Amino acid sequence: MTNKTGKRTVSRSKHLDARVSPEEYEVASKKAAACGLSLSEYTRKCALGHNPKLHLTEREREAYCSLADARGDIVHIRSALKGKTQDQIKSYFKNERFMRAWIDAITNLINQWDRIIEQLKE
Repeated sequence: MTNKTGKRTVSRSKHLDARVSPEEYEVASKKAAACGLSLSEYTRKCALGHNPKLHLTEREREAYCSLADARGDIVHIRSALKGKTQDQIKSYFKNERFMRAWIDAITNLINQWDRIIEQLKE
């Protein structure tokens, strides 16, 4: 069987029931909604050993975009410096020790941001 997008769908003809308290039902419903899933899909994923991920809040999405933009700016700066001679770069920084420390710090920061972005994607 296929759906409207042409993807193969699984026929689900079996039914599972579980009795829960009103409080447990409310908790499960809220978790399902936070993951962007129906209660049925959320319960099915949990029963199969999956750990549904919460969707990012609006604030988290804004922070993610800001982080990605800042990373892009720093990558551009690093790339611009790579194309310069040592004398040109030294003239920008005036202090070779400061310049080297700055480049190392930026490289570490970019690597850390890459790890954060990858974690947010999971």
